[in-house]
Amino acid sequence: MKKNIVIIIITLFLNSTALAINNYKYPEKDLSENFCIDLIERLGSPNFPYSKKKPIVVEIDLQIEDIHKISGKNLDFETSYSLWAHWKDDNVIKALKELEVFTTKGKPNYLCDYSPKTIIGENRKIFDPVIEFFNLKEKPNFETGQQDWVEIFSDGTVQSRIRDTRIFKGYFNFKNFPFDKQNLSFEIWSEFPNSMVRIIAEEPAMSEYKKNLYSFNAENEGISIPGWYLAGMNYENYTSSENDGFQYSGLVVNLEVERQSAYYLFKIILPIIFILAISWSVFWVRGSQLEAKVNITIVCLLSLIAYNFIIDEDLPKLSYLTFLDCFILLSYFYTGIATILCVYSFVKKITSGADISFVDLKARWIGPLSYFGILILTLVYFYNLEGTLALFRL
Repeated sequence: MKKNIVIIIITLFLNSTALAINNYKYPEKDLSENFCIDLIERLGSPNFPYSKKKPIVVEIDLQIEDIHKISGKNLDFETSYSLWAHWKDDNVIKALKELEVFTTKGKPNYLCDYSPKTIIGENRKIFDPVIEFFNLKEKPNFETGQQDWVEIFSDGTVQSRIRDTRIFKGYFNFKNFPFDKQNLSFEIWSEFPNSMVRIIAEEPAMSEYKKNLYSFNAENEGISIPGWYLAGMNYENYTSSENDGFQYSGLVVNLEVERQSAYYLFKIILPIIFILAISWSVFWVRGSQLEAKVNITIVCLLSLIAYNFIIDEDLPKLSYLTFLDCFILLSYFYTGIATILCVYSFVKKITSGADISFVDLKARWIGPLSYFGILILTLVYFYNLEGTLALFRL
């Protein structure tokens, strides 16, 4: 029974699209007991081979496992991920040839795995391309970098992997809040210029992620993000010029996420519209009831102010207005106008002697119609006509 469980686990591990090298095999015969020790003792060239005319190509496989939290207030997001990186090392190839295990045909053999401290850390034995996340919010691990372990294959391939949970910087635009979309970016690059190290996406793994949005089977719905939908994923290689005069290559992986807006629609927007409707209902009250009419509009205005504290918990202090800011300001204005018109209506009532003034009769319809007209224009401004129609379809 235990043997069957182990076989199943190994099969799933080998068939995963997440493995940067997912096309390899195990040696047909046993390696010597001290093979991995002999191999690492033959390695001792941690510097970049400057005589090499072409850069070392590092293939990157980034599997996003979960997005635990997106914090608009702190402009960051917390992610669990696995990162594979693999490249060919000439000095490893030389050592494998000396041990007579080097192969170039067919699937490479898996040979050894090492702790990063053993082979890349303090006791450095091979060249490390130093793969990092540019937008990592926390201090990186300078001793072992983005590596939990390092594997070596018979064709001279070195593969590193890390599985971690970290906080990344977010570059957010909240203009369309709360019906907004954001990009969660993972910017991967090397400390070495692209004349020495060039980073590319590992295929077909990255294409599979883009196609399936990190969902690997029918039962797995992919990444779950509290309060958001995963709408799309894309990636691209990039080149950046730095102040040192060198160009650096990297890989940017973008997750396009769409906010689940039902909370804001049902608990903020619709209640505000309901409060505004109550404030404008005073124009159906007799003009002589000034105190009652003003009390209703003032209470409604105070209720609107309370909603600002709810929104402040989700967003940082912004230098621009979001759609929800404009919506609340518009509601403030119309509630305040209702108070002013109540007073003006009372004055007209005293002057004319009529129980229902001309102001009340007009305000009953002009106020709500103009409010919703301006609201629709605001929606078109923020979301354009097509986007506004899409919101109403929700």
